[in-house]
Amino acid sequence: MKKHLFQSVLAGSLMGLSHTVFAFSGAPSVIATDNTAIANHQQSWEFKALAHQNMLDNAVPMSQGFNVMGHNAYNSSAYSSLVHLDPNHKLTITELLDLGVRTIEMDYHWVWQTKDLPGSSALLMCHAGDDDFGCSGLERYLKEGVNEVNNWVRKNPKEVVTLYFQDDAEGHDAELVSAVSAIDDLIYKQPAGQCDDFSTMVQTTTEEDVLKANKQIVIMGSSCTGRGPWTGYSWNSIHNWVAGGGQSILDKSETDCLADTAKQEGAHRIWEDMTNLGRAFGDPGPKIDAALAVKAGRCGITALSLDMISIGDSRMKASIWSWAELQPNNYNDAEDCALSMANGRFDDWACGAYHPYACKTEGGKQWAISQQAGTHSTDAGQAACQSLGTQWQFAVPTNSQQNEMLKAAKSASGARYAWLDYSDAVEEGVWKTSKHDVDYGNGTISLNALKSGLTYEFYMKATRNNCELQWQGGDEGTGERNAKFDCMAKGDPMFFSADNAPTTNSDGSVSIHGVIKTRAGGHTCGLEWDGSEAGGERNAKFDCSGSADPLTIISYPGGFTERVRITSDNNCGLQWAGGDADSDGERNAKFDCGPAWDDMTLYGVKLPSEYRELKVLGKCIDVAPSNFSNGANAYLWDCHGADWQKWYHEPGTGLIRSKHNPNFCLDSTDGNDDFTNVGIWACENHPNLQWDVVGDTIRPRKNHSLALDILYGNTDNGANLQLYKADGNAAQQFSFGSN
Repeated sequence: MKKHLFQSVLAGSLMGLSHTVFAFSGAPSVIATDNTAIANHQQSWEFKALAHQNMLDNAVPMSQGFNVMGHNAYNSSAYSSLVHLDPNHKLTITELLDLGVRTIEMDYHWVWQTKDLPGSSALLMCHAGDDDFGCSGLERYLKEGVNEVNNWVRKNPKEVVTLYFQDDAEGHDAELVSAVSAIDDLIYKQPAGQCDDFSTMVQTTTEEDVLKANKQIVIMGSSCTGRGPWTGYSWNSIHNWVAGGGQSILDKSETDCLADTAKQEGAHRIWEDMTNLGRAFGDPGPKIDAALAVKAGRCGITALSLDMISIGDSRMKASIWSWAELQPNNYNDAEDCALSMANGRFDDWACGAYHPYACKTEGGKQWAISQQAGTHSTDAGQAACQSLGTQWQFAVPTNSQQNEMLKAAKSASGARYAWLDYSDAVEEGVWKTSKHDVDYGNGTISLNALKSGLTYEFYMKATRNNCELQWQGGDEGTGERNAKFDCMAKGDPMFFSADNAPTTNSDGSVSIHGVIKTRAGGHTCGLEWDGSEAGGERNAKFDCSGSADPLTIISYPGGFTERVRITSDNNCGLQWAGGDADSDGERNAKFDCGPAWDDMTLYGVKLPSEYRELKVLGKCIDVAPSNFSNGANAYLWDCHGADWQKWYHEPGTGLIRSKHNPNFCLDSTDGNDDFTNVGIWACENHPNLQWDVVGDTIRPRKNHSLALDILYGNTDNGANLQLYKADGNAAQQFSFGSN
């Protein structure tokens, strides 16, 4: 939160220090992460219950949901205890998101930075007032905080994160747009010409609306009009003001809490400020403890804005109002339907049991129990509720206040239990209502679906800690690169080529043999184990000469890639190195020849890629097959079906690969202006090679105001492929044709 008094006594000393040296590295952009502790917590009931609860409200307007917010999440001693002398947190933004926080507050100021040479004005994240007092010039750039969020959401493509921007850009809106460039394609922006408040938008917009638009980020707090290039990026204003803050919740009776249903018509938060400066110069209200967290939910608060969130935080656990302790547990593999128990908590239950149904009116402000009982099904529940009147719908509470109303309805009707419109019958562990319309699967598949002789793209992560397999950066040519698990960033796409049909084993597990490769710096690199062995372990590496060591992927009973073990032909198991990640958030990959394994999740699995003609103006995009090298030109030509006219767009990476040589991709050659030439370059994770399909246009991910275009709309063979202002003309209307 901003402070308007001179609260920078400590910060001033830092500013003085920063001016006595040429530059100060300040807060590092990447810090060590305690992945082991977080991984252990992610196996707990409270983490899993909060994850279910976070998804429960995705299909109703956001005003009827609830989430935990990281107050001043950027101000953390995890980045630098010297720079952040008076922190709001000890964990990083990434760690807060990993724990279940879904709103991140970032304050930024246009100030003189002294952390890098030469000194310059920049958008820094610092705890200060409108006059910028409190900023030392050593804090992290806004873009660094945004990049953390970017890395996390791309690893978690079914999550929506709200960024609360306390905006002090001082008119430097082009720099603000640049600071969020990493997430530009994921931001749910205002329609052209519209400037709605966040508290208005959430009354009709669901998180599924955001996901269906292929977005994951909602920005609030920064003004949305008259901002030049920033116009439309943010939803105006912030949460509705809660008069009295946390103290008003403490002073409110339970009866008044339940009666205040207007809270579900906007966005309301309470917050705390545990910094010394915040308490010395402001009035942040009472500290939010577990008891206040519980009551805030019952009083209709939609965002609980916390300081000093910790792993296993009692306030996070207290914010779980839905599932009963240790539920859902799928007892005897036969419980797929949610039941409201006598105490109001949810329990998973056998769907064939007879119970009445929970019913609500639109908006969730009235609840009742059906007179008829029956087994669990959407149709049966809806029919039973409709018998009470056409305004009643079979439902499930999506916030604590609604759950209290349901408990009151059960008490009034004499019902101890009631079926809820909530089930994981379609996919075990994925709890959805009948209103949910997004596929929340993570792209895991059955190994039985794989076929010998075909190649499948996928991502691999350690199941226990979500650290993802990558190849070591840098250009080693056709040599070897280390294999590693990155615990902060998205992994590299892998490719499994099966050389045998899958085998179902006696215990129900499925195994399949083949090789794993990746593409690195224009080279195809195979996963191998090192020839030397030390302590029963071998290093895992990628050989970029193209060879790969054969291995077997073995599932658990059921055959799905949600949990697998990977074993080399010499009976060594793939693992991540023990302990916490290093300062780059990385762990080494190894083969343990004990043998021993770490469970892996293979997700985002794609069927063999379909390369198709890329067509515009009735012709195809072509590259001379004799000239597949960095910088080779792309142009228009009559379609003739050859591989060098066929391309494949990877939505996740943004790459557009050539079928003639999948190591080469369409490239915008460092340009960001009209008439920038487009050619090919060795495929890598670089903004110049990343594209998004927007309607019938193809736009560089780094700048959606430009689009692929044919120079002057020329239809002659050899007409140049370029970037030009996205205006939807015929020369920008691309389609994928024959394969």
